[in-house]
Amino acid sequence: MRKSIALTLMLLVTGCVRVDPAAICDGSRAARTEHAAALAADGGARSVVTGVALIEAIDAGCGARRAG
Repeated sequence: MRKSIALTLMLLVTGCVRVDPAAICDGSRAARTEHAAALAADGGARSVVTGVALIEAIDAGCGARRAG
C-alpha cells in the first residue's frame, strides 16, 4: 500500500515539472525542418494538411513568426 501511495505522489509531482520551451524549440528545430521537407517532396494531400497543422501547432507553442 505504501508503494502505491508513493508512486502516485511521484507521478503527480512529475506532471508538475516545467520544461524550458526554448529547449523544446531548439531540440525540435531540425526535426521540424526535415518533416516539412519530406511532406513537400512526398506528400499526399492528407499528409500535407496534417503536417502543416502539426508544424503550425509546434511553431505557435514555440513563438515562431512567419516571414512575410
